[in-house]
Amino acid sequence: MKPKTFLLLCLLTGLGLTTLSAQTLQKGAVLGFHYGVFTPNPDVTMNQCMTFLKDKYGPEWEKNFPGIKTFLLKGIRGECVDCISFLMFFPSDDVRNKYWKEEGVYTESGNAALEKMRPVIEEMAKFGKIDTKYTDWVIQ
Repeated sequence: MKPKTFLLLCLLTGLGLTTLSAQTLQKGAVLGFHYGVFTPNPDVTMNQCMTFLKDKYGPEWEKNFPGIKTFLLKGIRGECVDCISFLMFFPSDDVRNKYWKEEGVYTESGNAALEKMRPVIEEMAKFGKIDTKYTDWVIQ
């Protein structure tokens, strides 16, 4: 193999491994599963709600709560078929604690972020109601 080709192959392999390791969940990260049953308003479909949550609500959450990554989930089997869930990824407990003091109690930063979310929360009410529960899990 020519030295230039070998060097390029090593460089590409190194970049690939760096990218792969960046996608691995690290010990100490926190995953919050916020899930619930969606009760649609009349003339609202599950797909309309999912589209709104994916395209508007989730991105607004990430914009107003920096450091938190959200993923929209929909139950397809088991006890919670047709449930809607947000997987919240916090790189550390410190990031989560920036917004919540304890269970259900926002910090000053959390209240400020929530206030910025008010318009999209009000818009969500047009689609229906999600009775949510949650559990935060720390990766060991």
